[in-house]
Amino acid sequence: MNTYSTGVIELAKQIGLDPEHVAEALRLACRRFNHIQATTSMTVDQFRRIFTHNRHSIAIVANIAMRRAGRRDDALLLMDIYKASVGIAPYMRPIHTGIGTLPEHHEHPHVQDAVRVLSAAGLPPIHTDGVHELRPGFQVLPDTTGHLPGFVFIAPDPGAKGRTGFAGGDLGYLAVMRWAGWGVITERLPGGLYAACHPSHGDNPFPATPTS
Repeated sequence: MNTYSTGVIELAKQIGLDPEHVAEALRLACRRFNHIQATTSMTVDQFRRIFTHNRHSIAIVANIAMRRAGRRDDALLLMDIYKASVGIAPYMRPIHTGIGTLPEHHEHPHVQDAVRVLSAAGLPPIHTDGVHELRPGFQVLPDTTGHLPGFVFIAPDPGAKGRTGFAGGDLGYLAVMRWAGWGVITERLPGGLYAACHPSHGDNPFPATPTS
């Protein structure tokens, strides 16, 4: 019986693979990248810190693991999401007003980041003029209450349930955002929305409400 490190198990959970594939990918990657530390015994918190600060290495391991599992398309998808989330995609199309969100939310930086990540995952964004839905797709909304400034809320596209793979199904939205380094709330909110917290707010996703 194989015993896997916490890092291997956590990464396997994130990308939806058997730990065996991740462990083999790690062995292959470590032959080339000896700075990858996931072979050590670590806590979940330590893994998350490594994932945050050394995401390039983690993305390489995940890519290899997906390929070893015979899921080449998902391997490419993981790298596309990673590149979009850290701003190193070779070409990132500008997000036009009314794509992925309502026109009035277009300039919100967290909304733009979320639309960019979800689009990199191949998920179809809504096209709207603010009154009419010109093309169906996912829609991202910012927090407008001021109580959760780091959060965005995502309504999945109508065809989500019919897709398979890493970004398939409604839960694929959470998988994509989690892989991009966002915090997520796993329970759907009223109205069928998912909530994700921008990485820049990860240390304090629920700020205290001022008393004065």
